[in-house]
Amino acid sequence: MPAYSSNTEQIEQLPMSILEPSPQIVTKDSHFLAIAAILLAVLICGFTPILIRFCESEVGPDALVFNRYWIATTVLLLCNGLGAGHRFWSKSQNLSSQLNEETSSPISYTSQTVCLLLISGFCFATMQVLWSWSLTQTNLANSALLHNFSIFFTTTAEWFLFKQYFHKNFLMGLVIAVGGMILLGLNDLQFEPSQIQGDIISLVSSVAFGAFLMSAERVRKRVNTNTTMFWCYALAIILTLPLAAIVREQVFPISVQGWYGVFILGLNAAIFSFLQIYSLQQLSASFVALVFLLDPILTGIFAWWIFGETLPWLNLFAFAVILVGLYFAVSSPSVASDFEEN
Repeated sequence: MPAYSSNTEQIEQLPMSILEPSPQIVTKDSHFLAIAAILLAVLICGFTPILIRFCESEVGPDALVFNRYWIATTVLLLCNGLGAGHRFWSKSQNLSSQLNEETSSPISYTSQTVCLLLISGFCFATMQVLWSWSLTQTNLANSALLHNFSIFFTTTAEWFLFKQYFHKNFLMGLVIAVGGMILLGLNDLQFEPSQIQGDIISLVSSVAFGAFLMSAERVRKRVNTNTTMFWCYALAIILTLPLAAIVREQVFPISVQGWYGVFILGLNAAIFSFLQIYSLQQLSASFVALVFLLDPILTGIFAWWIFGETLPWLNLFAFAVILVGLYFAVSSPSVASDFEEN
């Protein structure tokens, strides 16, 4: 049975009404590791809008996604090659337990698995293109905040499409965290007529992000992290290169600084994607989307640290409110992926 089966059994015993109390849930060590992975991924993601803004001075948004993910694919291939060489020459069979178990597990490419891989890859590529495009059409604060509205779409879709019910602690944490996001928006959002298109693009990217999380959560039960990453990267490369050619964007950077920025973005993507997709083996898509509410706060902190932008006290208070919401969410059984693989 998968590692999450005990939590699944407890969730199945919960009353369908979220107003009734539930039994005490004991979080597994693997869940703590997955939570640490997604928190680190959000920390890395906080740098991403700043890096994208820097790189888009030389290449367009579609070309930027193309360059970012062919570099990330190269990094992933090199890491896999080094790992394979290390396992070949090493005579010990109990090297870094979890990661070796993932890379050595057999993969069964059923039609359902391929379909899930295609959906997750398409949603991943769409989300990346739309998010990069939105950063050229609206300000960074609007884009970061609206992009993280995926929590609403993910939670609603999980309930409506997959009949997933959420524990009262998770819903309470969701309300509190969204309240913190609204507090942040009161201070940072700037709705201007000239930026409406960029704001809409950011909102659509949040829908694609939610769809990616839900499909990746399900495909992650069938294939390992590296395989999921390869499919997502391949579709991102295949879809964005023709787009860049059609709109006649500058495909490759023209300066050393431009290449440096794109390389850092590629390395950023490889580490971020691994942590994010790895966490989806243990955590539900709705919980992962909720954790990403920290992203606009971290982006603001990095902007304050790097560019010397002001960080109002309301932003710090919103950060504290979101953390309280995440505390309630972590104490909920809805943190765990709660379906069985067919």
